[in-house]
Amino acid sequence: MAERNYYALVAGLPDIVPEEKRSVFSSVAFRQMLHETIHPSDFEMVKLLYMPFDHNNLLKLLYGSSREWDERANYTAEEMEALKERKSFENEELADFPQYIIDFIEIYLSEDSLENIYVAEQLLISSYYKYLEQSNNQFIREWAGYQSTIANVMTALNGRKHNIPFEDALVGDNEVVSALKKSRARDFGLSTELPDIEQIIQLFEIDNLLERELKMDNHKWHFLDELTFFNYFSVEKILAFVLKLFIVERWMTLDIEKGKGMFNKLLKEYETGFQFPEEFTLAYGKK
Repeated sequence: MAERNYYALVAGLPDIVPEEKRSVFSSVAFRQMLHETIHPSDFEMVKLLYMPFDHNNLLKLLYGSSREWDERANYTAEEMEALKERKSFENEELADFPQYIIDFIEIYLSEDSLENIYVAEQLLISSYYKYLEQSNNQFIREWAGYQSTIANVMTALNGRKHNIPFEDALVGDNEVVSALKKSRARDFGLSTELPDIEQIIQLFEIDNLLERELKMDNHKWHFLDELTFFNYFSVEKILAFVLKLFIVERWMTLDIEKGKGMFNKLLKEYETGFQFPEEFTLAYGKK
């Protein structure tokens, strides 16, 4: 099947500069726009990127955690309620949920139910990345591998620094995870598998937590740029925009000025990176 290109959508990404205490363009608004604009099969990939917000809501529902309900999730509270009890779970139409969510609920409802929210969260994360790594889309697979690897390396470095067990907290079962569990080398013997392992270690060693988080997010941003270098108008460019928008929203809560800077950087990339004929302008595009 030929690759679908979204010339108009990429050209017309909303040019809204966020300001403190004002309603701004958000990942929720962007998802709604995509739902109305792109092919249904491409939109399913978009939904997968939003699933971590559904994880948080599902854990809140099942374990009564104090986390606030996240409106960025794909599913409403009413839809999630169908997963809470065995009777409704067995009778409801669950085709709209990813298979790993259904598998997770079956474990939760079994006699050997998950003992606490931390074990449940670990299983959800592990199942999620495994599900993404089985995707037919290369971007989804590579992003999932990158995310799980970065998280595992940071977990191992933190465990090593504070001399606390971390092996059970690692996600996945591959050569990288095996090396993180066994190696005592500074780079866990991963310089071949992970060429940027030394850079990641240096980022971890930054004492200022906010600075470290900013540099890690910049590292992710750069990875997304590399991953979509040869994608100009395809769904991969849109998926990367979604993930960058998540980073921006995070920094709007951590540091409003850095969040604004990231948002402007994100929009500038799409404004200066392409030249489009006038007919490829969306009605909800540039202001």
